[in-house]
Amino acid sequence: MGVFLSVKNLLLKHVQAIEQNKKNFVNDPARDFTRTRKLSFSDTVMMVISMECGSVRSELLKYFSYSPDTASSSAFVQQRGKIKPDAFKALFQSFSAQLPSPTYREYHFFAVDGSDVQIPLEGPCDEYRYFRNGQQSDYFQLHLNAVYDLLGEHYCAAYTEPRKGHNERAAFHKLLEEQAFPDKSLFIFDRGYEGYPLMAHISSKNQFFVIRAKDNHTGGILKGLALPQEDEYDFSFNKICVDRWRLRYNNAPELYHRVHCSNTPYFINASVKEYPLAFRVVRFRLDNGSYECLLTNLPKEEFDLTALKDVYGMRWGIETSFRYLKHSVGLLYFHSKKIESIEQEIWARLILYNFCMAVTSDIGKKKKTARYLYKPNIANAIHVCRRFLKTLTDETPPNVEQLISGELSPVRAERNSPRKQPIIKPRKFNYRVY
Repeated sequence: MGVFLSVKNLLLKHVQAIEQNKKNFVNDPARDFTRTRKLSFSDTVMMVISMECGSVRSELLKYFSYSPDTASSSAFVQQRGKIKPDAFKALFQSFSAQLPSPTYREYHFFAVDGSDVQIPLEGPCDEYRYFRNGQQSDYFQLHLNAVYDLLGEHYCAAYTEPRKGHNERAAFHKLLEEQAFPDKSLFIFDRGYEGYPLMAHISSKNQFFVIRAKDNHTGGILKGLALPQEDEYDFSFNKICVDRWRLRYNNAPELYHRVHCSNTPYFINASVKEYPLAFRVVRFRLDNGSYECLLTNLPKEEFDLTALKDVYGMRWGIETSFRYLKHSVGLLYFHSKKIESIEQEIWARLILYNFCMAVTSDIGKKKKTARYLYKPNIANAIHVCRRFLKTLTDETPPNVEQLISGELSPVRAERNSPRKQPIIKPRKFNYRVY
């Protein structure tokens, strides 16, 4: 059995497991999906997962292989309206947990970041609404917080919330409590995540972190530390996190750090009022002459300054994944204006991305020339995988692995270019490809 069929069967196995417990994932367990319809529970789920950027009718025709017996758009909307977004979330969690998670130096590498998603809502949705000046119409945004397995190349945890007032650190606290991460997990963060509560929470789980911090003289937690005067250094600190300031702490104020009570329930409680935190501050020079600071609790004998540079450089994998998730998988295109259906499609896009990467990454990288290492073209692989993921087609899929490996792209590890910030606009329904 090929890689594609084995991964597809794994996904269908988890879809069937969700269907067996569908009473927990439908709005009306006594009535929903109790009669025979053209679109069953599993067919509706797979339809949402495999949808592209076309209209609902065109996607139904593709799913039913252009059969005259194709279900109507109204029937599909009614069927998906019966399913809670939690069904897709549970499917994402169970399927992702079965995907391989390779290690490097016995550590699992996870990148943590968030991305804004433009959504086509209508009506009184003030928690998602943003106002524009002049004659421009209002727009709506949702924030996706994700944990990405850098070596396994798939999303292993996610959390959605309104863009307005979002808090990425609070979202990761929630994910860290709810998700069972493997031992020796290393979480890599960009700027904006630094803080004693986050570092202490990760340490309390016996896990590891690498966090990019603001430089010495630009604020952040480094501003209050006694750092060396050298341009580059690797210095260790020991702090004790406390929930309130007590009189005995006055003898060693540099040793204790008070964290707000709302941020401490993960590692400080009625029985544990003090939590010791050990971490390193690493500062190094970049090729452009600027300096970068990292906070980590990794042991110095295993990860020196040079190794930490490489570790933090791996974080860019989640940025690349967001690009594929939005533009190739289709997170920019939705087929509904209801928040429940939009949440369905967000989880479905994450599932589809993980499915495609599980197929593609197993094909592996190929040496083509002496200059570059070549790998399968991800955009092409996503297109091929989605085409043959549709379950109602009677045709036997061809050699999918051969189709994917037929188009390769060079791996340019040292290539970099300035990040572009395009104007984000919602994709209107009447401009869909039919």
